[in-house]
Amino acid sequence: MLQESNTFSPVYTRYDDFTPVFGKAVLERHRGKLTEMGGFLDILDSTEAVEVAPVCAAWAITANRLLAPDFARLLAEFESGLRKARPDALLLAMHGAQTAEGEDDVEGRVLTIARAVLGPDKPIVLSLDLHANITERMVANATAIVGYHTYPHVDMFEVGQKSARLMLRILSGDCKPTMAMRKLPLIIPAENAQTYRGPMAKLIQAAQALEASGKAEAVSIFPVQPWMDIAEMGCAVVAVTNNNARAAQKHADTLAARLWKTKKEYEVKLHSVQDALSEAEKIEGGPVVLAESSDSTGSGSPGDSTGVLKHLVKAKLSGPAAIFLVDPAAVAQAFEAGVGATAKMSIGGAFDKKNSKPVPVKAYVRLLSDGRWTARARGYNTGITTAMGRAAVLEVGLVQILVAERSSMTVDPALFESHGIDPVYCKIVVVKSPNGFRAAYEPIAKGIFLVDTPGVSTANFARLPFKRIPRPIYPLDAATPAPEDLRV
Repeated sequence: MLQESNTFSPVYTRYDDFTPVFGKAVLERHRGKLTEMGGFLDILDSTEAVEVAPVCAAWAITANRLLAPDFARLLAEFESGLRKARPDALLLAMHGAQTAEGEDDVEGRVLTIARAVLGPDKPIVLSLDLHANITERMVANATAIVGYHTYPHVDMFEVGQKSARLMLRILSGDCKPTMAMRKLPLIIPAENAQTYRGPMAKLIQAAQALEASGKAEAVSIFPVQPWMDIAEMGCAVVAVTNNNARAAQKHADTLAARLWKTKKEYEVKLHSVQDALSEAEKIEGGPVVLAESSDSTGSGSPGDSTGVLKHLVKAKLSGPAAIFLVDPAAVAQAFEAGVGATAKMSIGGAFDKKNSKPVPVKAYVRLLSDGRWTARARGYNTGITTAMGRAAVLEVGLVQILVAERSSMTVDPALFESHGIDPVYCKIVVVKSPNGFRAAYEPIAKGIFLVDTPGVSTANFARLPFKRIPRPIYPLDAATPAPEDLRV
């Protein structure tokens, strides 16, 4: 049951956004796929003493809170399936930063239900996204927490395997897990938090060294998803050891202190769209990637920003450009006009009317589709088919605009390729992502620019109307002190 939330998004989440399946259909969706649950099954299927009892599989793209009635329905179905399974142990894959109406901590709520069903002694191993917001309730109800070690996220399958192996060791008695957390008054931008270089890479390497040495079963660093205005908010480190609570706390504290010391290294340099387009034209070949992180569909933005589009359609381009937007009305107009027609329409600004205004264009309708495509790049539901409602490819000069009725991740070139657009042969490719796009696009990009546009997943946190987040917190409050008992 997995979703990341952005409480500033104008788009709320509904039950159907999760496309939930139950029982054996769970296995059909995830077996052999590079997801956390695919990793669970890879290990468990080869363990003769284990019987797998699938409960549910539900994933939704990032948006604002899940509506209360839909949350209640999903919870009830989860609890019913769990009681029917009567498990000896539970492997649970969640994001860690999911909210619902009236509930800031969906993961904590789900774990509370699971603990009530399983009782105090049966193990629950929880896998989480690296951007989880860890709460006291999660730590209190989970037996062990295992987080991703990669951003861009390319180790979901391996984290699933790791979680399943740990569960089997717990069940066999080889491991008696003890877990500790250290929370920090800190949120950091996502753009410079890659795990293969920079300050976060060094922290992840230290966590992996602790695991490799046998000093810890799992060490996870959580540089929290920053676009949530909730009370229990901040980065965290979680360590799981084998029957050594003191060591677990030491590991968590040590890495948290290192994260705090390097907090200024995550500051982001953003380019104006005009400057980025100008610099892109100076680069020979393509694609040159413009990352519009303020409208990141994987960070809870609606994907309807015209912050780049309004400049792109007016720019003097030396080659094709590709951009994705969510705009149901524009899709409807395209379907009404039909393939081969040219129509006047306004595109964008369909949801976040505060930060974007529609752009009037005269567009040629090149392609219409059912909007279904299968992720191919490593990470982000690899092998899973996304249904983004009806979709259309509109051409405005050299600009190819893929518009869809529903949001979609833009980090995988397969999004464009499935609709007849090959990013390799584009001069400009616009992705709505702060960092996740790098796994697939960095190897082929001739240049990358992080552009500055308004939106609800902006790297400029001062632009966001935080009201409930604990204060002081860095960088909103530059003089935020480190926790008194943290060795810095």
